[in-house]
Amino acid sequence: MLNNMLHITIILLALSTLALANNNPVPIQKVQGIYLGAGAGLSYRNYQDSTQTYNTSTLSDTDTAYLLYGGYQLNKIIAVEASYRNYGSFSNTATGSIGGVRTFTNAPESYSVYVNTGYTFTNGLRPFGQLGLGYTYFNTSSSSQDLGLTDGASFVFGLGLEYIPVELAGLGLRIAYVQDLTMNSSYTADNHGKDIHIGRMNINAMFYVGAQYKF
Repeated sequence: MLNNMLHITIILLALSTLALANNNPVPIQKVQGIYLGAGAGLSYRNYQDSTQTYNTSTLSDTDTAYLLYGGYQLNKIIAVEASYRNYGSFSNTATGSIGGVRTFTNAPESYSVYVNTGYTFTNGLRPFGQLGLGYTYFNTSSSSQDLGLTDGASFVFGLGLEYIPVELAGLGLRIAYVQDLTMNSSYTADNHGKDIHIGRMNINAMFYVGAQYKF
């Protein structure tokens, strides 16, 4: 009799455990899907000019920045992403080669599309890299036009880390670095008719922390 009661108790405990497991299924990591996010952080501008127009060939400055982004993740590795980035406002002062002080200001913003490649681990961590193309609007002051900062295509590069724990059902955090690189090159003749190469490079970058949600 005691053995029968023990067997029945074991069976009831097993059935109860199974029922609880069915009522509280183990959450599944959400990998594929559309996601939207936003972030803010610190921006950096670095401008380099090969000409001798001013007493310095490099201008740099920092400011606050923000971005909006979204995309579609195909699998644990690949996602296609687009973003809008506002790098803030930059200002520099330089002295011309023949005297005169000029202040250069611009407020760059960029629209871009790129591939986001990484790997989603079971603990929710996903290191990733970004590579693609964008279009940068420099929004320059009239004096900054002397620097040759013209709106145009840019190369996009980024690195970052996401944390999307399965328990939050699609909500995640991101910390990343991303930059837009614009370059232009031209030739002009000096007073003796000799060609002079003019090369300009501008990097707008930001280091940001963001939050996102995957539907």
